[in-house]
Amino acid sequence: MRRLRYEDLLCYDAIVCDLDGVIYRGRRVIEENVSVLRELQGMGKVIRFLTNNSTRTPERYVERLRRVGFSVSPQDVMTSGMATAIYLQERGFERAYAVGSPALREVLRRRGIKVSAVEPEVVVVGMDPNFNYAKLRRAASFVFAGRPFVATNPDTSLPVEDGVLPGAGAMVAAISAASGRDPDVVVGKPNPIIFRMVARDLEGGRILFVGDRLNTDIAGGNAVGWDTLLVLTGVHTLGDVETLGIEPTYWVENLTLSKR
Repeated sequence: MRRLRYEDLLCYDAIVCDLDGVIYRGRRVIEENVSVLRELQGMGKVIRFLTNNSTRTPERYVERLRRVGFSVSPQDVMTSGMATAIYLQERGFERAYAVGSPALREVLRRRGIKVSAVEPEVVVVGMDPNFNYAKLRRAASFVFAGRPFVATNPDTSLPVEDGVLPGAGAMVAAISAASGRDPDVVVGKPNPIIFRMVARDLEGGRILFVGDRLNTDIAGGNAVGWDTLLVLTGVHTLGDVETLGIEPTYWVENLTLSKR
């Protein structure tokens, strides 16, 4: 592990970035990172985005990314919700009980999966801003009865301007505690599943993954053999590298500093 230099970025054909903690923190754009990534995209580098946040569709993320100057389409953004929908579709599921945002339900429907509380084949859990006891009870009952239990991601919190918000992992933990079962699969980072879905659209070459969380971003990128960069603009610090025992290829305070 060493501190990133700007010239290191020029060695990669594609750069895949997390969103929360890298591109923005809550509503605040992290311009120190965004300006350099825009510059690299202008030089012809492929820029893709990979987020564990399932509360927006790829189209909504595209709107926000375009506002800060990126040239981007929905195919350039993979969310944990979209990856979960693809995962379920590829395994033949057609009916799901979903705890999550309207965006999660939308991407499930796009993949031909009916969202219903009547005889679901699988329970899907993502971040749900309206999570309540009734949803907890119903999801836990289905899981306890033996339905497959699929989580979008393990993140217990999301970084915002004034602290953190409870994430999908908090809802997953509640359902696990109530049902006595852990998820059968967690599709999002650090699971290699979601990284390999992104790689399907990248035609070889050297890939760098940029993230702010060691246990999801860096661990997942390392697991699929990508080089990884920890930026200190989000959740984890350099001190956490030793504490967690997860080491990135590079680290940097922010991407602008890498140019100095």
